[in-house]
Amino acid sequence: MNYKTRVSFREKSQSSVNLSCKFDSWRNDNCTSAIESEHFFKVLQMNYAINVSQVATDALSTHGIIPDVIKASGFKPWGLLAAEYSASAPVAMGNTLNVEEAQLKPKVHFTLDPKSEFKIKDSDLFTLVITDPDAPSRTDKKWSEYCHYVETDIRLPFEYSHGTSSAVPDFVASELTNGKALVEYHGPAPPKDTGKHRYVFLLYKQPGDSSSFTKIADRPNWGFGIPATGVDKWATENHLQLIAANFFLAQSK
Repeated sequence: MNYKTRVSFREKSQSSVNLSCKFDSWRNDNCTSAIESEHFFKVLQMNYAINVSQVATDALSTHGIIPDVIKASGFKPWGLLAAEYSASAPVAMGNTLNVEEAQLKPKVHFTLDPKSEFKIKDSDLFTLVITDPDAPSRTDKKWSEYCHYVETDIRLPFEYSHGTSSAVPDFVASELTNGKALVEYHGPAPPKDTGKHRYVFLLYKQPGDSSSFTKIADRPNWGFGIPATGVDKWATENHLQLIAANFFLAQSK
């Protein structure tokens, strides 16, 4: 699937998907496997009456990711951060995946909310992370947060509208593929009988053209050596601005 293709918000869909079940259906796995992600996002974009930002913050709050991982009050996503390990294993705001399904690095895709007050410039750089705040369990935070992945210096490709005196950049949607792996991907490995772990995807905007970061000394506690400490502290050190989030659940029985 080519995520770099510009999507028209006026394009008419032939899908019979019931859009009222968008995120709820993802959570209960009723209709995701039949929907290719790219087509799903086209449908979602064309029906932005659903407040994606509100759906995201509600799910993040319901599952305690706000405030366990996202400390800032008033977090408002710029758009939709989506990921999938396969067509039948999307990351969908709290759905449950098998541990085995998530061992290879997922495809990650960002769609800017067309109603957002925020804008993306061609020169902007971004950082993607995956973190587990439940290591080794939700009640025992000695390894929390556990760093599963950090990719920096991601550029979001622009489309250009021609036919005028100047080309006008227009960011709509893109797969996140062109960054640098600061910490290599490590798939979920929750200890047995520790319940469902939350695996949280976060997309940050880097300050200016900065691409210098403090070292992540270890995966447990993100190297800080303090239980229940992780990406928020590291992001603050590096002046990163959170713009989108998503997550899934997984456990070993």
